[in-house]
Amino acid sequence: MPHVHAQSGVSSRKLLWSIVLNLGITLAEFIGGLLSGYLALLADAVHNLSDVASLILAWLGVKAARLPATKKSTYGYKRVEVMTAFISAIALVVIAVFILQEAYDRFVNPRVISYPWLFMTVAVIGLLGNFFSIWLLHSERGKSLNMKTAFLHLAFDTLSSLAVIAGGIIILFTGWELLDVILSCIIALMILWSSYGVIKEAVLIFLEAVPERIDFDRVHEKILDVERVREVHDLHIWSLSSNEIALSCHICVAEADYPAGQEILGAVNDRLEKEFGIRHSTIQVGTGTCPRPDLLCCNNEHGRKPQ
Repeated sequence: MPHVHAQSGVSSRKLLWSIVLNLGITLAEFIGGLLSGYLALLADAVHNLSDVASLILAWLGVKAARLPATKKSTYGYKRVEVMTAFISAIALVVIAVFILQEAYDRFVNPRVISYPWLFMTVAVIGLLGNFFSIWLLHSERGKSLNMKTAFLHLAFDTLSSLAVIAGGIIILFTGWELLDVILSCIIALMILWSSYGVIKEAVLIFLEAVPERIDFDRVHEKILDVERVREVHDLHIWSLSSNEIALSCHICVAEADYPAGQEILGAVNDRLEKEFGIRHSTIQVGTGTCPRPDLLCCNNEHGRKPQ
């Protein structure tokens, strides 16, 4: 079966518009936060700056993923989008730690918040900009880990903008400035939580682990269920990128069935694509049995069908 290389279909133009928009929001929030002394707004500005970096990385990842395979990079550059997502998520962790450190400093050394209507106006502008960015990228978020990370940046920045506005209103009417520190900590913890999932998924892809949504044993069973397949060994399943899964294995058939190898291969590949969405498979057909008992290298006792 020929290998199918799926295209992400991510819109570069939407990413570029989002980058420009978030650059403007970041600049406005930095100025408003510095003038007013409102830490939550500054935290939101720093988070928004990470949005810009994430979107730039996402754009680079999209461009790289579309580069053709070469003799030196036979799978192409599909994992660039995973790498950019990983870098972006690590940047989020650094930003969250910075916000927590600033919040602690503000708790120990309280500062007066000034120009309340200024930071409220800037926060509302930031919120509207975030809503527009989310609208732009909403349809792209499921196309790759790269775009998922960029969308998470924007989604949590929108939540933090809402928290900044709500906190600003409460501070305006109550004077409870400690709420600024509390909101900043909540924003930082949300950032850490969103980063963890992306980092975990990226690391598993780099380690060529079986994707979380794939059940190894079920794949093994489904291959064995194909008519005339007697054994399966050397079964390996890994991710080429966040949305492409690869598989390689050896299947054993009876001597009499060996001439029908291509037909059996077609049935196995159809089963893999239908059941698991695996379209990039390398399968060798043989008639011998694997002498090694290792389940992951050769399913001997586990792989033989009942006679």
